[in-house]
Amino acid sequence: MNVSEALKERRTIRKFNQKPLPEKDVLELVEYARLCAYPANLQPLKFAVIQDKEVCDKIFPNTKWAGYLPDGTPKENERPTAYIAVLGDKTIKDSFEVESGAAVTSMMLGALEKGIVSCWIGALTREPIMDILSLDQERFSLLYLLALGYPAQESTICEFSGSIKYFEDENKKINVPKRSFEEILIFKK
Repeated sequence: MNVSEALKERRTIRKFNQKPLPEKDVLELVEYARLCAYPANLQPLKFAVIQDKEVCDKIFPNTKWAGYLPDGTPKENERPTAYIAVLGDKTIKDSFEVESGAAVTSMMLGALEKGIVSCWIGALTREPIMDILSLDQERFSLLYLLALGYPAQESTICEFSGSIKYFEDENKKINVPKRSFEEILIFKK
């Protein structure tokens, strides 16, 4: 799969089968984040890998899922089998928007290559997750979780028709409207 195909194929998945992920594959995703672009090469991000089912189960209630879907929250047998917590190290830098975007995107594309699906979660109750992971809240900011697993649903791009809201069709496939190229390109010389 080339980069263009990966960008078109990679979609957010929110329901996972319960087959565990190989630890080496999850750790390799962190390696991809390590190698991504960092402004001024400061590399202020740290990562926590969570694959223990008991810990994943404790984290799950502190996440919010699929606001546009009436049944978007994964049921107990559809939850992620792993998470990667993306952390900002405040001893290095105070803001992490650019770095976290590059890191999460790199991990999502790397996951796709391995047949692993992902959901980038920013709607979190952060303090309890930090406590569950025994992380120093003075030093680290929990930026995002990347939920991981093997897919128990499908998602595809569809044409934008006035609404950005993703939706589930009659086949239970998630459809994600994308604005047209002509609509987003505002200047060409």
